[in-house]
Amino acid sequence: MDRWFFWAFVFFFTLHQAWEIFLTLLNNREIKKSRGRIPAYFAGKIEPERYEKGIDYNLEKARFGLIVRGYDILATWVIILSGSLNALDLWLKGAGLSGLHLSVLYCAAVGLALTVLRLPVTLYSTFIIEQKYGFNKTTFPTFLIDLLKGFGLSILLGGPLLYLIFWLYAAAGQFWWLWAFGAVFAFELLIAAIYPTWLAPIFNKFTPLPNGPLKEAILKLADKIDFKLSGIYTIDGSRRSAHSNAYFAGMGRMRRIVLFDTLQKQLNEPEILAVLGHEMGHNKKRHIQKQLALSFVLSLTGFWILSLLMHYGPFYSAFGAGDPAPHKGLVLFSLFAGHFTFFAGAFTNHLSRKYEYEADRFSVDVVGDAPSMASSLAALSRENLSNLTPHPWYSFYHYTHPTTLERIRAIETL
Repeated sequence: MDRWFFWAFVFFFTLHQAWEIFLTLLNNREIKKSRGRIPAYFAGKIEPERYEKGIDYNLEKARFGLIVRGYDILATWVIILSGSLNALDLWLKGAGLSGLHLSVLYCAAVGLALTVLRLPVTLYSTFIIEQKYGFNKTTFPTFLIDLLKGFGLSILLGGPLLYLIFWLYAAAGQFWWLWAFGAVFAFELLIAAIYPTWLAPIFNKFTPLPNGPLKEAILKLADKIDFKLSGIYTIDGSRRSAHSNAYFAGMGRMRRIVLFDTLQKQLNEPEILAVLGHEMGHNKKRHIQKQLALSFVLSLTGFWILSLLMHYGPFYSAFGAGDPAPHKGLVLFSLFAGHFTFFAGAFTNHLSRKYEYEADRFSVDVVGDAPSMASSLAALSRENLSNLTPHPWYSFYHYTHPTTLERIRAIETL
């Protein structure tokens, strides 16, 4: 009876991996079928050579993804069957650690180990695949510096949060999980607020958009819909990648619009304005607040479930983690809970695609330029070598955005 949790995990883990592999193979077959068959809308908008290059790019990423999945499956079972999570706990105790220091350093050690395990994957993806298809602009020194900066921020920001969570576990009694949830949620809001002003500039150079027709048009659009912002900036995204993007970040008076320098090279001014109208639409349609509310509910539920498992022996023995302990419980839940709830991703992605359609419509309504909205999507897909013909099952389950053709057809109906 004590092993039931282990076999439940085996069932859900196997189901999750089989589903992901099945969808990837199904999608790969769909991509291969599209060779030499440019979708009608893109005829004349994308060169046949670039279309075929996009097919090769997406197939290579998918094949590498299957290898990575096999690597992750192997690593998961090595971690579980070797009892390494319990061995780490015993080693830290043997080194004289206890209490809050033990809990925080245990989590930090697991996080560092997982980062090291994933490093070969990141290096191959960045310096082999992305380099091969002309996207990677990152030098190894820049990559290493970014990695070290990430470690530093994790220690500076994540360390105090972990200390607070484990202190609440020890001091707040039966309802510690409510207090811990409140602390984590407040932390996430704080990061969202300070990210554009204090954190993002650690990695990228932000330059105010020069005065000119584009800036005037953006400010006019923002004023038209009462969109408050602290500034419009470009970032040196081309230092790391040829991929492009635009977004707004921050909260209240610190909210700013950000354009990748690559975006300005790939789109004309009406297309950029249409894209920004879309991004503003997410705010005016309160999509951010709705996603925040959903995140609130899901996170609260997660902390409640964690509180039920924190002292449950079979939860720990299922993963070879020894006796119950708060730091081991938090790590186990973070590592393995997703395999029990993987199907929920289809629901959240469905909501995200719904919001994308609404933001597209908002842009068309307020900017009044449906052709530029459609052509911007086509141009971004062409430049980023996007998969133009994903299998419907794959896109339904994985995509947070509708496919390019789905979005363009919806825009055309407007």
